[in-house]
Amino acid sequence: MKRYILIILILLSPLTVFLQADNLTSPLISIVPRPTQIVPGSGNFTFSAKTAFAVENQEQAVIARNFIDLFTRAAGITPALNVGSKEGQIRFVTDSSFKPEAYLLEITPQQILIKASDTKGFFYALQSIRQLLPAAIESEQPVQNIAWSVPAMTVQDEPRFGFRGLLLDPVRCFIPKENVLRIIDCMAMLKINKLHFHLTDDNGWRIEIKKYPRLTEVGAWRVDRTDVPFHSRRNPERGELTPIGGFYTQEEIREIVAYAADRQIEVIPEIDVPAHSNAALAAYPQFACPVVKDFIGVLPGLGGRNSEIIYCAGNDSVFTFLQDVFDEILELFPSRYIHVGGDEARKTNWEKCPLCQARIRKEGLKLKNRMYLSLLWQVLIVCMPILHRYAGYLTRIFTDSVFTQSFYTRCFQRDMVARR
Repeated sequence: MKRYILIILILLSPLTVFLQADNLTSPLISIVPRPTQIVPGSGNFTFSAKTAFAVENQEQAVIARNFIDLFTRAAGITPALNVGSKEGQIRFVTDSSFKPEAYLLEITPQQILIKASDTKGFFYALQSIRQLLPAAIESEQPVQNIAWSVPAMTVQDEPRFGFRGLLLDPVRCFIPKENVLRIIDCMAMLKINKLHFHLTDDNGWRIEIKKYPRLTEVGAWRVDRTDVPFHSRRNPERGELTPIGGFYTQEEIREIVAYAADRQIEVIPEIDVPAHSNAALAAYPQFACPVVKDFIGVLPGLGGRNSEIIYCAGNDSVFTFLQDVFDEILELFPSRYIHVGGDEARKTNWEKCPLCQARIRKEGLKLKNRMYLSLLWQVLIVCMPILHRYAGYLTRIFTDSVFTQSFYTRCFQRDMVARR
């Protein structure tokens, strides 16, 4: 008998776990990511035209105003916003004992109290309230007969990870600005705080660089191969029409960055070098190695051997070009990081290029491996006085790289001039 009881308990245990897990995602208390602690209360707090927010300063007012806009659009009501006042049903109170981004949210039928040590904490508390409201709060048009209520509870929360990122790739498939802004809204609601914005690759150049207009006039557009899978698309031929693509103007980039900043999101641009550069080289083929005789076009797919066409490491004008590009990128993005790629840089053409080989001999450099990866963060790090704004990824760092050392020397010289 004991054996049968044990078997029954084992069979029922998954159901018990399921019920417990299901309780954690109850429709009444559903916050993503799951907070550190939730204590349910009794009753509900209801937002109305008479509701008022009481915030301490203008920074808090910005995030409160964005939250109030949700009610203006979806509910047709606009709660009041009182700055520097304690008069209101939703109160912001700064408490320096809280960790960065952490918050305490106390909801009762009479009021909502939010405590945090920084603007981010107050913002994330509002996003938790946003998730607790009826889904109609996301509507762009007023919705009738909705009770704009949230259940009473106490929430304590702090992030487990400081870097919570989303990679957005408008290179393979262009994403219009309006869609990017909507994605940023969704990121904010889920408390994601980093947008890795992949803006250049073999398949397209997506950001306006005023000093080099052909980057978007040519590099942002490719042939139409949408009738076949990405990996099976044949390369473009000279003279083919290029109707597929798009790019962001610098004004649009500024709008995206500012919109994200208002939602506590840092936009990290990715500008790939020295590989993944077919789109740039389609616009300015003089920056490829002179041994490349094939037509260079913006790749509609993987590209085959054409993906081996990368910036020429022996051409001085390449380094001037990249320095100019990054100068404009730095003006547009206040991010602590600039992603510079560095991966999958095959040295096929460098081995045959007279310019690259001349630089190798002149500077006493070595090339050892078939797959040549060259990371530029260690050389870009001295391009500007702000020394901590560059990041990249790679499998291995080659400190004897013809590309890396040459760019390092030029950036260092340029930085010394900028510091004088």
